[in-house]
Amino acid sequence: MTKANCPSCGAEVLFKSAISVFSVCGHCRSMVVRHDMDVESLGEMAQLPDDVSPIKIGTRGKYKNNPFEVVGRLKVAWSEGYWNEWFVLFENGEEGWLAEAMGFFMMSSEVKAPERIPRRKDLKVGNAYELAPSRPFYVDDIKEATCIGSEGELPFKGLVNRKTLSVDMSSFSCDFVNIEYADGEEAHLYIGRYVEFEELALTNLRDLAADIKKIRSASVFKCPSCGGPFSILTPGVTASVACKYCGSTIDATNRTLSLLSKSERNLKIRPLIELGSKGRLFGAEWEVIGFMRRSDKLSIYMWDEYLLFNPYKGFRWLTTYNGHWNFVEMMRTRPARDVSGSEIKFRDKVFKRFLIGQGRVYFVLGEFYWRVKLGDMVDMTDYICPPEILSCESDGSEAVWSLGRYIEPKEISEAFATTEELPAKTGVAPNQPSPYTGLPRITTFALAGFFCLLTMLQIYFVMSAPDKEVFRGDFTFNRSETSKSVVTRSFDIPGGVNNLSVTLTAPLQNDWLETGIDLVDEKTGRTLGFEQSVEYYSGSDSDGSWSEGSRDTNLVLASVPEGRYHLVIQPAADTQRSGETAFSLSLRRGVAGWCNYVLALLLLAIYPAFICWRNNTFEMRRWSESDVSPAGGAGAEEEEE
Repeated sequence: MTKANCPSCGAEVLFKSAISVFSVCGHCRSMVVRHDMDVESLGEMAQLPDDVSPIKIGTRGKYKNNPFEVVGRLKVAWSEGYWNEWFVLFENGEEGWLAEAMGFFMMSSEVKAPERIPRRKDLKVGNAYELAPSRPFYVDDIKEATCIGSEGELPFKGLVNRKTLSVDMSSFSCDFVNIEYADGEEAHLYIGRYVEFEELALTNLRDLAADIKKIRSASVFKCPSCGGPFSILTPGVTASVACKYCGSTIDATNRTLSLLSKSERNLKIRPLIELGSKGRLFGAEWEVIGFMRRSDKLSIYMWDEYLLFNPYKGFRWLTTYNGHWNFVEMMRTRPARDVSGSEIKFRDKVFKRFLIGQGRVYFVLGEFYWRVKLGDMVDMTDYICPPEILSCESDGSEAVWSLGRYIEPKEISEAFATTEELPAKTGVAPNQPSPYTGLPRITTFALAGFFCLLTMLQIYFVMSAPDKEVFRGDFTFNRSETSKSVVTRSFDIPGGVNNLSVTLTAPLQNDWLETGIDLVDEKTGRTLGFEQSVEYYSGSDSDGSWSEGSRDTNLVLASVPEGRYHLVIQPAADTQRSGETAFSLSLRRGVAGWCNYVLALLLLAIYPAFICWRNNTFEMRRWSESDVSPAGGAGAEEEEE
């Protein structure tokens, strides 16, 4: 740590970092430049505009178990908004940067730029560059950045209007790269990773609740179009405001509050969730600060989007279409695309391409973190893996990925305590989870239990079945004696009441045989009559040999009581033929039956088959809204990023 005195007011100025050459005096806001500890004043730094960042100079934290302290800040603006660059000093003497943009936190440090770093004129959104060994990084956006103020100490002169070209690049992990081009082609390379706010274990933060309340009450502005009053809910972050009185969008990046676009239609669209409403979703409290209605290019399909803000979590979106809702978060990592481009892998899940189209801003209300204008158009591509949806929006200069998760309307209504009932769901949403994808756990266990029980019972019945032959007879039938019956010898059928299997066999060739059979109980005189027949035909033609029918048939009689029986057989055959026909009959007692087992299995399969049918119907309704097939093989051409 090095101390010096401010050339303007004499107050003590600390340089905690050995590489810091610039500091803003905390007493008089003079810009102090260090020249080998001879300090020079460059004039007074304008007061930084209020913002809603939870971080301040002196905030402490940890990154990879290395304690650090925030010692300086750059406030940077670009054409669509703002971000903060916090200069941090680690306990081990290293320096780094904690960027805070749109609710994302990124920790990085400057590294030596490789010799083949791309030239600024060669950069293009979507292109990949290998800036680390075997680690390609893709260009997400290219923007002209301007310093609008600084505080604390910095490793360079943080002068107002300092201009750079900032290039953000992402990979398939949480790593990111930033290239800053300054002073012509001079490039500075920063490599780091996205981090969660909680991951940094920050202490000595701002009293944000009190500060936000004070900032909002102190700043009231007037719409330059209609004069309607408004205050900014997220100062320092909000880039545009849509007037609730006239619908005009206002540039909030400077005090002039110039018009970005003026509403051409006197639309009166009332959001389902009022702006300023607060609700708790996914473990955090969110405030609704903006509302947007978007449409396709022809304004045939329209959907609503609500912008949510939490100072520690950043921004999220609630989107709704046909009564279906999604909770949407901008992504920190780039998904991996497969070779065909119809599928994307993200977090070990495969997302199928669902829709390619365009989105146009139809109506806006409230605040946004970029300069939104009526009529703004972006290319959109959606990929689904219910209950999640991956979306890419691109306008040529920037490609933004976001991840949405399906959420039930009831959760929205309860979270934000809406006074009116939300619209009912119609149709099937792209990422709506199917209620028929699988059987309930208890039902699955029950069906599996019944199947095992039935199978064990069937095995027991098969193994314990007597399956004993009680009669066998060979007979000859003379076709000229059509009215003559055959009476068999007497035989015993034992075993109480059980089934009786009757097998009829005849060595036929292009012929048929029918038998009318009476099973006669010799004790009671009761008769059980049945018919049994066989037929067999064969030959050959231009397609080759063929055959049909069978030379034997089997019939099972149920519940035949024990006793002494004989058979009365009345055979019949084709009378146009002459001669004798031989046939035989075999009777077996207590054969194992399979009909009941198969029938029980079919009954068990009814419910799973019904669920499968309902799920297929549900998926057909889902994909009917897509411009590609469920397999992802057909559809529009691959989109440009």
